[in-house]
Amino acid sequence: MKHFLAAVLVTLCAGMCWMWMDPEGDVTDITYTVQTGDTVWAIAEVYADCQCKPFGEFVFDIQQRNNLAGKYIRPGDKLVIPLWTRAKK
Repeated sequence: MKHFLAAVLVTLCAGMCWMWMDPEGDVTDITYTVQTGDTVWAIAEVYADCQCKPFGEFVFDIQQRNNLAGKYIRPGDKLVIPLWTRAKK
């Protein structure tokens, strides 16, 4: 069920991404609680299409924001996910 919901979110965001190509906007941080089996890559896949940026860059942003270089994530860890939000006109 978790993967189905993630797929729905990614699909919706992918469609909306083209409307949001305006470079003006802000980064809003959300907190994600790591679940069993999660990886930074898999977590980034859920949100990446909404970011209108290369996937590898988004994964790197998450790693940098959480000081994860060379570290493992564990269930219960709290990760800050930097999400781009469109500027209001």
